[in-house]
Amino acid sequence: MGKKHQEVVQKQFTKTTEAFSKYAVRDTPEWLTEKVEFARPQPNEMTLDVACGPGSFVLAIAPRVRWAHGLDLTESMLRQARTFQQERGLTNATFERGEAEHLPYADGSFDLVTCQFAFHHMPKPELALAEMIRVTKPSGRCFVVDTVAPESDSKFDLHNKIETLRDPSHALSLRLTTFLRLFEKYQLTVTRQAVRRRERSFNQWMLRAGLEPRQKKYQETRRLMEDSMAGDLAGFSPRPQNGDLIIVHHEGMFLLTRTPAEGATP
Repeated sequence: MGKKHQEVVQKQFTKTTEAFSKYAVRDTPEWLTEKVEFARPQPNEMTLDVACGPGSFVLAIAPRVRWAHGLDLTESMLRQARTFQQERGLTNATFERGEAEHLPYADGSFDLVTCQFAFHHMPKPELALAEMIRVTKPSGRCFVVDTVAPESDSKFDLHNKIETLRDPSHALSLRLTTFLRLFEKYQLTVTRQAVRRRERSFNQWMLRAGLEPRQKKYQETRRLMEDSMAGDLAGFSPRPQNGDLIIVHHEGMFLLTRTPAEGATP
């Protein structure tokens, strides 16, 4: 990630730490539990969550593993994660600052390496994926979760335009086909895959980005979203509800292992 975009990410998530982690949490407890179960954690495992934010996944998986690490670029997010850890009395978790593209760990350090809702903030997510693979044990697993953009070119472009208007740290939401090509390029096998249709409040989504109805950027984003309703032009399937909008994100979950070399014994 270039220095300029890195500064944009840090500025955005420093500004929105409280809203992001307290007032507009992305996942319901049920969705978070689903992700933990999807990753299949084991009691003896060492895990790493890359771009961990306020630590929700790290703290959810910690009771199921030997040790859970969380890494994030933004110090205020890490402080919030440590506060949540202290509140829950969990002693087998660690939160550290670092870049996804340059993970500060030795090769093969972890049994499970995860990254959730962060690839769309990275201009070159393949660099983060390569680092995730490097620090995963040969027999280990990577777990990637992120929003999935529409396949249609016109919907794809408007979808990402709305996302970027809402959040300047947004780089690009990837198509499902792009994710699968990326995994194949890095010789990963998808052992489990699911795409979930997640409904959420537009107002809560905007609040998590630090935006309220009185602000110009909120109004511009809402106008674009409303204009996309007829024909679902941006793939958000928006519908009005009591002054709010209900929108949809399609979230891909991918559990990955290294593809065995041709002729190798599985």
